[in-house]
Amino acid sequence: MYIYMSIHTVGDSHASNTVSGWKHCDNIKSHHLGPVLCYSFGKENLNRCNIEKFHIKDNDSVVFCFGEIDCRCHIHKHITNVKSYKMIIDEIVNNYIHAIKINLENCKVKLKNICIYNVVPPVQKYNTPQDPTWPYLGSDEERKSYVLYFNKCLKEKCKENSWIFFDVYNSYCDNNGYLSKNLSDGQVHIANGIFIKKFIIDYLL
Repeated sequence: MYIYMSIHTVGDSHASNTVSGWKHCDNIKSHHLGPVLCYSFGKENLNRCNIEKFHIKDNDSVVFCFGEIDCRCHIHKHITNVKSYKMIIDEIVNNYIHAIKINLENCKVKLKNICIYNVVPPVQKYNTPQDPTWPYLGSDEERKSYVLYFNKCLKEKCKENSWIFFDVYNSYCDNNGYLSKNLSDGQVHIANGIFIKKFIIDYLL
């Protein structure tokens, strides 16, 4: 018997079904919280994001979408001689996981799937129009290193907690490991949801 399932995407603009690839998928309920750092969600948990308010029902799925902003313009400015980017990301991810657990305990529904969305591939400055809405800190290679390590940590945490790592990263990379222009919105978002939709069909339904 088919049971209707909504997929709730929660987070920054990469959770939005208007500017990101979720718009090509069925049964998406987007909860775009604005330009929220993963760092901020991890520190403020329910005060920053409380999924209990989103009318999530038993058998629904939740996909948490945070981290792209951190990798693009937050992590780099906090690196010091004694604090590496890996140390910074470890702390952000640990707090992120804790904030998700607090949300799940507070929500009290039986979810079909608990997912964490990968941080999308970074863009290259030289072929991306400069827009103050989407600032960058660090070189292209540095930001790519941040994203790859961030996703490595997220994948490990998902495995530890028996959650799904919503990993479509490689499908949206160009030959140099950056966000494919053909699949993007010309800025930092995935625009073509073909591989997102495929992942849902393969792993969430």
